[in-house]
This record gives sequence, C-alpha cells and structure tokens, in this order.
Amino acid sequence: MSALHLSLRCEEDEEDEKSASADMLYMSRRALKNISASVLNTTHLKSLYLEGNEISSLPERFFSSLMSLVWLDVRNNRLTGLPAAIGKHRCLKTLLLEGNPISALPPELGHVITLKALSLRNCPLTFPPRDVLSRGLPSILHYLRSSQLGEEAPAVEKLRLSELDQCEDDELEILRFQELRRRMIQMDRAELGSAGDGATRTQHQELQSRIPSPDLISLAAALLDSAAD
Repeated sequence: MSALHLSLRCEEDEEDEKSASADMLYMSRRALKNISASVLNTTHLKSLYLEGNEISSLPERFFSSLMSLVWLDVRNNRLTGLPAAIGKHRCLKTLLLEGNPISALPPELGHVITLKALSLRNCPLTFPPRDVLSRGLPSILHYLRSSQLGEEAPAVEKLRLSELDQCEDDELEILRFQELRRRMIQMDRAELGSAGDGATRTQHQELQSRIPSPDLISLAAALLDSAAD
C-alpha cells in the first residue's frame, strides 16, 4: 500500500484544522453512520468534509438545509444514492462521491447548474451509462436532465447569475479539485510502481486501470466558457 496520504489540504498539520474557518467543517474518518441535526443546522457551511465514514444515506433535507454548500466530500462512505432535493441547490460546485456503492445518479443532479467538478472514481455506476461518463461533466448533466424531461435538452444550460450571487471563489474551487486529482493520480502511480516486476500481468493491468482519467473525474471548464458566451 502506498505511503502517500491522500488529502484535500495541501498542508497536513494540526494547525490546518485549528485554523479552519467557520464556514468549513472537518468530520472525516470518525466512523460516523449518520449526519447529525447539528450539522444540518449549520446553515452557513460552504465546505463539508465527511470522507472515510460509514454513512449510508444523506438526510432528505440535507441539501435544502445547507443551501450555501460549495464543496462536499463524501468519498469512501456507504452511500447508495443522493436525495432528489440536490436538484434545487444553487451553490454546489464540487461533489466528491468516489468509493461509494452508488449505481445510479439522480436525474435531479442534472439541474445543479453550478457544478464544476464531480468525482465518480470506484463507483459502480450503471446510470448514466459508461459512454456518457467518459464524455465528462457537461455530458453527464445533459444526460440526466434529458432523462428526467423525456426529451432533448440544451447541451449546456446557461448559468442564471441572479441565483448565484452568494457563490464565489470559482477559481479557488477549480484549483482545489485539480490538486485533489493530481494527488489521486500520484498515489495510484506510486502503488503501481511499488508492485514492480513481481506483479503478474493481470495485477499490473488492474493497477493501471485504477489511475483516473480526466474524463471520469471531470473538471467542467467548458461549462463556464459556454455560460460566458
């Protein structure tokens, strides 16, 4: 197993957590099974870190309670789905679902017009189909919208800026996701290298396949460019 430690923060020391601002909450790796009411009542939250817990579902009022949420990290939990209310969220920009047993994304996710980054690595998704996933985030959102409407929708929905005044720091969110993707690739390549010549061809191919592609971990700069036209 790689000695590298995957983290969303560039600096990993105790001072980071102590200095976390009031709009961020770190609750990763605490064996949590549920999200408490106190978290849902922290309505000003912009970043919520819940990676590495045992959460099997998000409360139905999760997204309606945390309307200012910009960054949600629920990697490596036991989630099998997402609440339909996510479709009404107008601030969420980064959603990290990696390592959850989710087989289908909700069609409502297609209406989250602010979403720029979506991590689906190691999720056994059958909906949307893999060919859609391979085309990146704009195609995923378009497919989800179309599946709900039962008809073709515009390939890229224009951002309704009047609804997004409270959502800021676009470039910072993109940089944070790029750093996460870089660390994921670095960790998997280190594991691949540690296998060395002793690994069988099958093991080598399996490790190689785990290196995430830019398609499956989508950074939708194209979505922003289209919205600016």
